[in-house]
Amino acid sequence: MMDERELRQMLERRAATISATPTDEPKAIRRARRRLALNATVAGILGVAVVAGGLAGLRTIRATLIPADRPTPPPPSGGKLAYALDGDIYVAEWDGSNAVRIADGRCGAEYWAEGLLWSPDGRYLAYRHESCPPDFEVPSGVVISDPEGNVVAEFPGAEFTDRGHAWRIAWSPDSTRFATWVTYGETIGVFGLDGTRHALLSVPPLTSGPVDPSWSRDGRSLLVPPDVVVPLDGSAPYTDSSAHRWLSPDGSRVAFVGDDDNPLLVAEADGSNPQVVFDGPVVVGEPPVVWSPAGDRIAFTSREAGSFDLRVVDLTTGTVTLLADAYGDVLLSVIDFSPEGDRILFSRPEGIGSLWSVAVDGSDPRRLVSGTSSGDWSRGTTTG
Repeated sequence: MMDERELRQMLERRAATISATPTDEPKAIRRARRRLALNATVAGILGVAVVAGGLAGLRTIRATLIPADRPTPPPPSGGKLAYALDGDIYVAEWDGSNAVRIADGRCGAEYWAEGLLWSPDGRYLAYRHESCPPDFEVPSGVVISDPEGNVVAEFPGAEFTDRGHAWRIAWSPDSTRFATWVTYGETIGVFGLDGTRHALLSVPPLTSGPVDPSWSRDGRSLLVPPDVVVPLDGSAPYTDSSAHRWLSPDGSRVAFVGDDDNPLLVAEADGSNPQVVFDGPVVVGEPPVVWSPAGDRIAFTSREAGSFDLRVVDLTTGTVTLLADAYGDVLLSVIDFSPEGDRILFSRPEGIGSLWSVAVDGSDPRRLVSGTSSGDWSRGTTTG
C-alpha cells in the first residue's frame, strides 16, 4: 500500500504530465487538473485529527422533487454505460455506442462523477453539480436523475461545507439513499430520494486516507476504512476490521487484503479458513477488489516492478489472469464486472483518462470512451 508521501508524489507527477495544447478540450483539461489538485490537497491533510460525536439529527433541505404523476422508471432492460465527460453526463450502450447526453453542462466541469453513478437497482444515477460558472470556493452539490436525465432530487452545494472534500457518492443497497462526506473527516450525510438529508453522522478521527464511506450489506451502517463502523441509528461508532471485508454476492465468502506484502485472501463469511488467492501486493484502492455477479471471480489491481496491473482470479481453478498493465504513475482502476460477469470495466486515468472493457480471459480489450475515467455499468443484462 502506498503511504501518504508516495501518493502525493504520484499525484504531483501525474498533474505535471497534463498538457494544455491547442488540440486539448479546454473543459476536460480544467476538469483533470482540478481533480488532481483536489486529490493532492486531501493527501496533504490526511494526518489531521478531528473530534467526533454522535448523530446530529434530521433536517429538510431545498430540493427539486420528482412530480407525483411521474411513474418510477423501470430498470433498464439491457446493461448501460453512464459516464461524465467534459462537464456533461452521458448514458450509452454497454460498449459506449449510441451515447445520449442527459445532463448538459453549460460551462466547464458543471457536471461530474464521483464513485458509481448507477443505483444498485439501475433506476437512478447520482452525480455532482458545480455552480455555473464554476466557483471553486463553493462545495459541489449532488443531482439524482433517472436514465433520461429527469431530475428526481437536487442537493445544493450549500448542503456541504468542504470545497473539494465531498468525494464519492455511495448508494445504499436498497437504492433509496446515498451517503457522502459533508465535512471531510468529520461528518457524513445520508440523503434520500425524497430530497431530504436523513442523518448527519459524526466519525472518529481518520487514521488513513483519502477514504470514502461505503454501506454495510444490511444497509444499517456506514463503513469508513480502515476499520470504523458508523451505525445509522445514532449509536457510537466502533472499530471492527472484519466489517470492511468485501462480501461475495451470495454472502458466503469474504475477500480481504492481508497485512504482510498485501496479499489477496478469501475466507468463509465469518473469516474462518482464509486462503491466499494472490500473493500480493494488491493495491488498496477505491474499490480495492470487485466480485463477479456469480461470486466465482475477483478483479483487482496489483503493483509489481514499477507496473500497475489489472488482474482477475478464478476462484474455482485458482488461475490468475493479467488483463492490462501500465507503467510509471498510471494507476489502472477496476470499476465493475458486466452484469453477465464476462467482461470487466476499468479506467486508465493517465492524462484526462479513458474507459476500457476487457473479457475475463484477457481477450478483446476495447476502449469505450476517451477523455474520462469516470464511468459505471448499470446492473442490467449486457451482451458482447
